[in-house]
Amino acid sequence: MHTATRPSADADGTARNHTTALGARKPLYLTTPHPAGIDASGDALVLRRDGCAPQRFPLARIERIICNRNANWTGAALALCLNEGVPIVWLDGRGHALGSTQARQTRPFAFITALETYLELPDWQKRFDNWLARRRMETLTAWAMRATLEGRGPDARHFETLKREYVYHGHHPHAFEAEGEGWCHALVVGRLHREGLQSRYWGFDGSALDLASNLASLLWAELNLDCGTLPASTARGIVAAHLFEAWARQREARLLVHLGDLKRHLAREIEAWH
Repeated sequence: MHTATRPSADADGTARNHTTALGARKPLYLTTPHPAGIDASGDALVLRRDGCAPQRFPLARIERIICNRNANWTGAALALCLNEGVPIVWLDGRGHALGSTQARQTRPFAFITALETYLELPDWQKRFDNWLARRRMETLTAWAMRATLEGRGPDARHFETLKREYVYHGHHPHAFEAEGEGWCHALVVGRLHREGLQSRYWGFDGSALDLASNLASLLWAELNLDCGTLPASTARGIVAAHLFEAWARQREARLLVHLGDLKRHLAREIEAWH
């Protein structure tokens, strides 16, 4: 069973775990409000906090790790995650992803070859920006169709406003807790790792492709659109983690749709170039 575990604290500072069923492995949320030490013991991570009993997390049950700057990692803990292929994403205090660690890939992947060839194109950035805009349009349309079937679809005027702001300018409503943006980033990093891909690549003339950030932006927009008029203040902390993991269970397949379309885009652009 895939569970999401988020060590957190009650109002009195008592630590507790939050779990939500998701699949074979689980994301691990290490976003504690107070400093915590992360060490390795055998094939598991050990979380230590003042006044709390140590908590042990076997790596075999972890799919990805999300942590904040209060998590102090030992070299042994980082090495264990790298060795076991478990990516780690650090969040700042505003919900944004600061960066991530991923193990070095040792197997060749056709996706990587296509991506690296694509990045040799002098105008790859313009091509990718056009692709991303098309994915924003697809994201908005897919959401509108689902919402319409549920009886809460946008009227034509509202849809056109969303289209102008989101598809053309990348702006969308914000209805979910800010940390959700970082959680989307971590979800993408975990999937990219399984696909044999890194979070960032370098293209022609040293320009950067932040693959994880761009894909996460699509999920983050869809999450907020799905939330509708839900006030962000109603979903905080543990409640927000519950809601996010439930949403991720339903929508993670959307990431596969984006990746599948990206593969087609790469193939078409490379073929046209040659």
